Amino acid sequence: MKTWRLLPLETLDASLNMAVDEALLQLHSQGKSPPTVRFYQWTPPAISLGRFQSLDGFDLEACRRLGLSLVRRSTGGRAVLHRGDLTYSVVAGTADGVPPTLAASYRVLCEGLVEGLRPLGIETEPGREATRAVGPAVCFLRSAGGDLTYRGRKFLGSAQCWRRESLLQHGSVLLAPQMELWTDLLEAADPASLQAGLATKTTSMGEILGRCVEAAEVAQALARGFEKVLSIHLERGVLTSEEWALAGEIAPKEFPALGTTGTSSD
Repeated sequence: MKTWRLLPLETLDASLNMAVDEALLQLHSQGKSPPTVRFYQWTPPAISLGRFQSLDGFDLEACRRLGLSLVRRSTGGRAVLHRGDLTYSVVAGTADGVPPTLAASYRVLCEGLVEGLRPLGIETEPGREATRAVGPAVCFLRSAGGDLTYRGRKFLGSAQCWRRESLLQHGSVLLAPQMELWTDLLEAADPASLQAGLATKTTSMGEILGRCVEAAEVAQALARGFEKVLSIHLERGVLTSEEWALAGEIAPKEFPALGTTGTSSD
C-alpha cells in the first residue's frame, strides 16, 4: 500500500489557496513533492473564476460590500463561491497510480469522493450534462462528469489541470445553501429565473442531511474514501519550506486578487 501525504483542514486567503495548489502541482511534476490530498477553506470568503472566465456579469460593488475576494483558478470551468463550502485538492501522477486520461482520472477520484460520502448517508450520482451551460456563469448550474449530484441536484463540483504526468484536481463541496448570495453577486437580468435555476439544479450537504454539517467531518470522510478507492494510506503532514516558498512567489504573480475585500454582512 502506497503512502500519500494528507494536509489537514486549513484556512488561507484566496490567492494563497490557489498558489499552494499550483506549487504542489509544479513540485510534484519535478519529483520534489509527494502525492498529496489537501482540505481547505477560504478567509475572507471568495469567488474563484475558471482560468479563462471573464468578470462580465459580476457585480463587483456587491462583491466588495459582502467582503468577497476574487481570484482566478489554474483550472477551467465557471465561477465557484467559497463561503459555506469545503474545498479539497488532490495532486498526484501516473506514477502514483492515477490514470493518464481526463475521463479515467476523473472517474477514479470521483469514486473516492462517492465512497467517502456514503457512510454519511449520501448516495450520489455523477453529473451527466454533456453540453455547455448557458446563462449565468456559475459552476453549480451545470453538472458534468467530474461532478456529483444528489437526486439530480449538484452539490460537489471538480476541475482538473495537468503538468507533465502530474494532475491537480480540486473541487468544492457545498455544506450550506448559496442561492440568495448568488442573486446579489450577479447582474442577472432576471433574478427570479436565476433563483429558480439554482433551486432546481443545486443542493447542499446541510439540505440533504437535514442538519448543520461541519467541514472537518466531511474532510475526514472524504479522506477515508480516497484511501479505500485508491488503496493508499494517508499520513498527516505539513507543507515543506520549499512548497511554502514557491507558493509565496506564485501567489502575487499568477493569482492576484481581482477585487477588493470589505466588511462582510454576516
